[in-house]
Amino acid sequence: MNPKKSKWVLLLAGFLCLGSLPLFAAELSVDEFSASESGTFPKNWKTYPFHYGKAERVYKVGSDGGRQILKAEDSEDLSIPIFKDFQWDTDKYPYLKFRWRAQKIPAGSRETSRDTNDSACAVYVGFGRTSALKYVWSAALEKGSFWAKNPGKFYIISKETGSASQGRWKEETVMVANDYEKYFGRKMERHPSGVGVMTDGNAVHQPAACDYADFRISSEP
Repeated sequence: MNPKKSKWVLLLAGFLCLGSLPLFAAELSVDEFSASESGTFPKNWKTYPFHYGKAERVYKVGSDGGRQILKAEDSEDLSIPIFKDFQWDTDKYPYLKFRWRAQKIPAGSRETSRDTNDSACAVYVGFGRTSALKYVWSAALEKGSFWAKNPGKFYIISKETGSASQGRWKEETVMVANDYEKYFGRKMERHPSGVGVMTDGNAVHQPAACDYADFRISSEP
């Protein structure tokens, strides 16, 4: 075969192969905490200004079965959330996936009252700093129930409830755009700005603890 013709045949074959590949990965890691050292505050996470000292007492990276996880424990009534900002195109990656494990569920807590609004485990999907979907492992709210803490701005959704699975890892998958439309009552106007977590027991003055791991976004459920 003519060398020039052979070159073009190879190039064409290459383009055809590329055309059969997906344009983006099916799943992307948000954080597996492998970049953070055990015993330290998680790298690339942040909290409200002037709250780092408190946040560092609640959230520390640890090890579990040879893998890095985020360990959270609030026994000082601190109630500090932490956040990780990142660009997230929900058209390509509509699903958020993560694992969590409730270790201490604050007794008497219930998210539907500001006087008892604590959760062993909570994962936020943020839309800026004033609007969010908050997924919780609740002491009392029935799984699948929700509360409009600030209607039109902030909704709490119970994904797990009670102590039956306490101490065991649970895998969660949420389709963010669908949940936004379901709870906010309108289509999502902008992509999420990132994720957050909070473990707290300050309202009921009880210890709360949770482990978090394997945050990722996915094109598939």
